[in-house]
Parts: sequence; C-alpha cells; structure tokens
Amino acid sequence: MSNGKKILIAFLVITVPVLLFLNAWQGFRYERISAEIRNHEHEQIEWFEENKKMLATITVYSSPARVRQIIEENSDLRLKRPGQAIIIQFSAEEGR
Repeated sequence: MSNGKKILIAFLVITVPVLLFLNAWQGFRYERISAEIRNHEHEQIEWFEENKKMLATITVYSSPARVRQIIEENSDLRLKRPGQAIIIQFSAEEGR
C-alpha cells in the first residue's frame, strides 16, 4: 500500500467522526435556538394581551361618563366652567 493511500484512509477515518459530531452539535444548537424563539413568541403574546387589557382600561377610565362619576363621588372635585379652568402647558425641554 502506498503512502498516499494510507494518508487518504487516515484522513477519512478522522473526518467521518468529526462530521458526525458537527452534525449532532448543529442539531443541538438548532433545538436550543428553536426553544428560545418559542419562549420569545409566548412572551410576545403575553405582552400583547396585557397591552390590550391596558388599552381597554384606559378607554373605560377616560370615558366622559366615568370622569363625571369620579368627580361626583369626590366632594373635593368640582366641575369648572371653561373660563374658570387654568391650563398649564410644559415645553418639551422643561419635562427633562
């Protein structure tokens, strides 16, 4: 057997297990990343549902009927006529 054939056989004997290991490692990485993506998708759905609930709550609490009810329940709060109201406006730089 020539020296070139021995080197080729040794190369193949070493290459096959290395390729099998790399294939298994790639499969492991794929499964790990897939699980991470599923977790992020589940978290995104939870946040979306929470945001929907918050928007519904904001809508309910900011409705004119709800505001009037809160004013009527609190004796310290009174309705003001447009001429009696004081409007304070802040510039964007003052809010920092």
